[in-house]
Amino acid sequence: MERKHYIDWLRVLAVLLLFPFHTLRVFNANDPFYVKADHLSTAVTAVLGFISVWHMPLLFVLAGASTYFALHKRTTRRFLGERLMRLGIPFLFGFMVLIPPQTWYGGRFNSGYSESYWQYSASGDFLQYNVRDGGDYYGGFGIGHLWFILVLLIVAIVVLPLLAWGRTTRGAARLQSVSRRLGHPAMWLVAAFLLQIGEALPDPIGLQPLYYMVFFVLGFVIVADGRFMRNAERLRWHALSVGVALSVWWVASTGLRDAAPDPSIERTVLMFLGMLASWLTIVGLLGVGKRYLDRTSPALGYLAEASYPVYLLHQTVIVVAAFSIVSLTAAEPLQWLTLLVVSVACTFALYEVARKFAPLRFLFGMRPKRKVATVGRTAAEGVGVGASAR
Repeated sequence: MERKHYIDWLRVLAVLLLFPFHTLRVFNANDPFYVKADHLSTAVTAVLGFISVWHMPLLFVLAGASTYFALHKRTTRRFLGERLMRLGIPFLFGFMVLIPPQTWYGGRFNSGYSESYWQYSASGDFLQYNVRDGGDYYGGFGIGHLWFILVLLIVAIVVLPLLAWGRTTRGAARLQSVSRRLGHPAMWLVAAFLLQIGEALPDPIGLQPLYYMVFFVLGFVIVADGRFMRNAERLRWHALSVGVALSVWWVASTGLRDAAPDPSIERTVLMFLGMLASWLTIVGLLGVGKRYLDRTSPALGYLAEASYPVYLLHQTVIVVAAFSIVSLTAAEPLQWLTLLVVSVACTFALYEVARKFAPLRFLFGMRPKRKVATVGRTAAEGVGVGASAR
């Protein structure tokens, strides 16, 4: 199979977008975070709300698409084993090593926690549940940004029978048939309806795994036949324009949604438009990527391998840096710019250290160094953030 470089590029860009996104979390109003600036902005809140409509859903779609290609080169059993190793191990490592610094600073900044980090970790205070209503932003137990890794692992296990069926002759033919149908623009309404069903399903763990599972499965199905991507490329600006417009409307209509009775026809229609905003924006981005980014480069080779470790590291670096930067005597825009530059530089510096040592490569979900190929090869093939696009 030809490598789908646009999937690699879209994943890399989505991961890099986390730097401005999470650094802006320090400055947005009406939303808690581990560290907050003195003056908060509702405009920043609106920008983050717009990005949230499609950003993480895009990563799940890319993970599903990458899984489709990954299963052409490995058995279902091997795929499951790789998921458990390259999602489970980094999740456990991140939970024990990368999350406690975030929650410690959250406890110091938001709850007045005064003990040292050593005391916080050795005493088990980092496992204290719900220190204050609002979760681990106030200290104690939490998984932070690792929720994506955990949900991706849950989804991979739950949909494994579908993935195995898709490897059969009959299953592959059926997937191609469904993919061709989803390629018709009218069927994009059906995709939004499926997303609405996923969003409405019970969420006992508070991470919406069933909702994100729909994005994952859609990503898996749409690349089974080339018609979907051809239409996405042909209608890229139409889909992206409507998706962006609906995403802006979604942010602006928060009050309208909150006032709508639940359940009600009004709320159902509003939620459907929100799902359509997410799906059309993703379709447009896929089409733009297919048209302009389906090529390799040395930069892609480097960033594709780095994307998974960078995802794991970035928020811890942001929180640690923000604790000092928000106390600087400077306007908030300058504080944000300083935080952004420091966070990017320090995260990639830590990645450069991690990539040189085999044990750290293992803990960060990277392949052994001897197996890492050159340009365009992702480091964690078949594994979410760094999944294969071949």
